[in-house]
Amino acid sequence: MTLRHDPAMRRKSRRQGRQRGCTVDIPAEVLRAVGIDPADPPPFYRTWPGPKRTNPTVLVQLYREA
Repeated sequence: MTLRHDPAMRRKSRRQGRQRGCTVDIPAEVLRAVGIDPADPPPFYRTWPGPKRTNPTVLVQLYREA
């Protein structure tokens, strides 16, 4: 059975211990779609708050190098 990423499905973010932020997983299928090989080391990233709407938005920029 091959699992496929369902972009419409909502997922729950995670917290560990005393962590105040949260962790969000990016599926390998989505990494491949933007040109990042999932077998390579994890990419670096930056985050920004998105537009203030009814649903909170966070923008994530991925980088291959620091």
